[in-house]
Amino acid sequence: MGVRGSGKTVMLAVLQKELYSTIARRFDASIDSPGGKSGLAGQLETLLRGMEDDEGVLPEQTKRHETGMTIPAVFEWRFSKKAMGGKVSRDVSTIFSFYDSAGEDLATEDRALGQHYLAATSGVILLLDPFGFPGNRDRAINSGVDAESFATSPDTVLRALTTVLQTAEKTKKNKKIKQPVAVVVSKIDAFFDDIPSDHPMRKASSKLRHFDDAESLSIHDHIASMIDQWGGDALLRLLDNNYEKYRLFGASALGAEPEYGSQRVNARGVLPHRVADPLLWLMADRGFLPKGG
Repeated sequence: MGVRGSGKTVMLAVLQKELYSTIARRFDASIDSPGGKSGLAGQLETLLRGMEDDEGVLPEQTKRHETGMTIPAVFEWRFSKKAMGGKVSRDVSTIFSFYDSAGEDLATEDRALGQHYLAATSGVILLLDPFGFPGNRDRAINSGVDAESFATSPDTVLRALTTVLQTAEKTKKNKKIKQPVAVVVSKIDAFFDDIPSDHPMRKASSKLRHFDDAESLSIHDHIASMIDQWGGDALLRLLDNNYEKYRLFGASALGAEPEYGSQRVNARGVLPHRVADPLLWLMADRGFLPKGG
């Protein structure tokens, strides 16, 4: 889920490729799409080719689905789970799926409550556009970011999602939402100058066959500090007061700022940075992947 212009479709397209390649090799896993290239999986592959070719065209804004059914991208992940000592413990597998929603679907609580599939989720990845925070508005305008992206603030989207999950879980007033939520600040490459060069956020994801929880917590703390500096303290309080388990991430699907005016990928090409970390955290949280650190 995410606000309009946060880069959900771009992130999903790049993540799908990462699952088939980098992540599959890292965990010595077999990851494929049982449904083939139908529905969203095929659309994402087509969109990625458009971003990777000579023109480097970014996808259009995802439109609201007024009628009919959209087929999500479904994946099956199989691998031999190993203990930290390297000994194989057992073969494991899981099925998971992604649905690409329009940013407008979370613009209000009424619209959000109409997204019935959210009641069936076991984990949510919520993308936030860093340019949507008050402290980054001038920077966004100077970079040529579409001003319509600011129509819905990050905390407005989080409030709508919170209402949906509370309704689905029938959360009592004195209790917090149990479902884990990965909150991702997208386009983090645009803010690398504000992050120390030796910080894990600036480095590539681990290649080890486990999720590095200590590294992830270090990134979580730094992203929280950045959000606070950008004027997003209300969003942080909303997370603290309503969720039992959440984790903050910074990721970039493109790896370099695009030409916002022409909607073209940077001349360097598509260079994804930590796009799989939120999914790996959710997988480790449910015990599917081992944790380290």
